[in-house]
Amino acid sequence: MTRLDIDWPDAAAERVRAARGRLVVAGTALRAMDLEERLQAVRRVLEAWTRPDSAWRRTLAAALPEPTGFHPATVAEGLESALRAWDPARFVAAARRELACVLDGEGLSLAPFDWSVVLAGGAIPMPTLLQSLLPLVLGTPVLLRETARDPVTGRCLARSLAEVAPSLAKAFESIAVPSGDRHGFDALLEAPCVVATGSDETMRSLAARIAPHQRFVAYGHRFSIGVVGPGPEALAPEAIEGFALDVARWDQSGCLSPVVLHLVGLEARARETFAHRLAEALDALGRQLPRGARSLEESALERRERSEARMRTASGAGLLIEGSDHTVVLEPDPTSRPAPLGRFVRLVPIASVAALDAALRPVSSHLATVAVVGFDAAADRELMEASSIRAASLVTRPGRLQTPPIDWPHDGRTLLQPLARFRQERSSPERFR
Repeated sequence: MTRLDIDWPDAAAERVRAARGRLVVAGTALRAMDLEERLQAVRRVLEAWTRPDSAWRRTLAAALPEPTGFHPATVAEGLESALRAWDPARFVAAARRELACVLDGEGLSLAPFDWSVVLAGGAIPMPTLLQSLLPLVLGTPVLLRETARDPVTGRCLARSLAEVAPSLAKAFESIAVPSGDRHGFDALLEAPCVVATGSDETMRSLAARIAPHQRFVAYGHRFSIGVVGPGPEALAPEAIEGFALDVARWDQSGCLSPVVLHLVGLEARARETFAHRLAEALDALGRQLPRGARSLEESALERRERSEARMRTASGAGLLIEGSDHTVVLEPDPTSRPAPLGRFVRLVPIASVAALDAALRPVSSHLATVAVVGFDAAADRELMEASSIRAASLVTRPGRLQTPPIDWPHDGRTLLQPLARFRQERSSPERFR
């Protein structure tokens, strides 16, 4: 056999298997803690991250801009606002509700997995933080596969665990595995529980590689929207500035970022007023929270969509407002068009709530959150009863799309139960007397 015939072990796969070995050993000590101990340990970690003077948040805010391309001010504001909305006490209460069958002695106990893998997605750190902590509550060690754009969140979390909750620290590790490394990914996908975030195409590809006996928790493509009614509060500064903040946070790159604002029942003059005021608010925000770096592909898509909107505007259809780091397009009709992101927002006229429901129904399964303003009580009830809006995981107000509470039903799911495995406790047989 020549040297070229040898199938050399893959370095990433070896690192994954070494980490797996350490985590399986650490799982013994993790499971030796009772559920309440683990829950309180995670609570202490959340408190360390969410308090106003959090050193961990400052550390991550300093490290995240370089690999992600976000502007430092955008990172600092995004972390502060999102973590401010995470209430550790609310997390504990939600966990106790979900795990009442175990805590209340109803004959069930947890059956933790030997280890789990979290395949992070994107560059926004909050999902990575939460998805890494949840299995630890259940007694399952975690191996986090970092994304290329965010190689720092997992490492920062690991250091905070070591300081704040050393009883959990050995049960968590983060690792870098290149997306094209087949052997490395095969080793990751050997985990009995796999949690992944990404596009629907990626989720389908992963599902095809995971065996039936494994647990696969997939968070696929989602998008968020705003719905603006004809009431006077829709043009109030609080609503306009709130929508601008929703668009600017994380440069519109997450599933909670609104890509379209639907203007329901607004007259032509009100639509144009809304567009100009939103552009002014985005311009003001751009001075405080500058947009980060754009890839060549993102910039090319933005230029193309601006050009097409410019042509529609020249023909008397719609309105285009171009800023240095944002774009507002008032469309002439509800035609579906690409979303370049990077603070590119489309305003789409809709005649009625019924028409909005019909337009959203084909994509409602992908709807994450909805911000609503400008409806009277009767129209608001009609909106909340629309099947497409009911499909959303969360309905909120402008300015809050990117800052949901820690226990919000991501993709319609509870926090812990998708990751939990239960077993029936056997009762001891009674003796005959």
